[in-house]
Amino acid sequence: MNLQGGDNDISKDLYEITFIYITEGNSVLNFGCGNRFNFEKNLARVKNVSMTSIDIIEIKEKPEFIGEFLNKSVEEDILLEKKFDVVTFFELIEHIDKTDILLKNCFRNLKSGGYFIFSFPNLASFHGRLSLLLGLQPCVLEVSNESAKFGRGFLDRFFSGKKSSGKTIHHIRGITHGAMKDMVEYHGFDIEKIIGFDHRFGGLFRYFPGVAPVNIFICRKK
Repeated sequence: MNLQGGDNDISKDLYEITFIYITEGNSVLNFGCGNRFNFEKNLARVKNVSMTSIDIIEIKEKPEFIGEFLNKSVEEDILLEKKFDVVTFFELIEHIDKTDILLKNCFRNLKSGGYFIFSFPNLASFHGRLSLLLGLQPCVLEVSNESAKFGRGFLDRFFSGKKSSGKTIHHIRGITHGAMKDMVEYHGFDIEKIIGFDHRFGGLFRYFPGVAPVNIFICRKK
């Protein structure tokens, strides 16, 4: 099952880093929102924006802070009637196969000069490098759909806490900081800023995205 990212427990601190780039009254398109609408919910508390959300997951009822919800796969071509001031996705791209289509959808639905903001787990993080150095499986790539523990060894507790459940998060892509830079530039975006993030270490990795567990990219459409 592809969880589409939006249902993962992403720290609200990550979302809040991006809010400075979103202006009151902006039209915002969020891909892979999930059925919890975590990003939308946190944004609505501080900014008055026009929100459109897309996910393959069906929902029973659209929350009032969402202007429009579209039940679509991000791995299929999507062209909406209007273009948006800001296009986002969070912890989504590692869950899908057709990554180029996702980025093309972001490009074609964004206004010229608009902000493209997204996050993803960095395969080249300090703990990913440590795992490989020790011959262990990096936590951002799983080999099983039934258990996330395989190959992690003694570092499993670090990744999952004291009581590791072995619950999988269905990452099928492992993307490094450098590979993502190449990819977004290839698809027509200028990178304005890259921010390192990890909820366990506060702002420690903010200025060292190359080894940060999570990268937040702030881009503009050329």
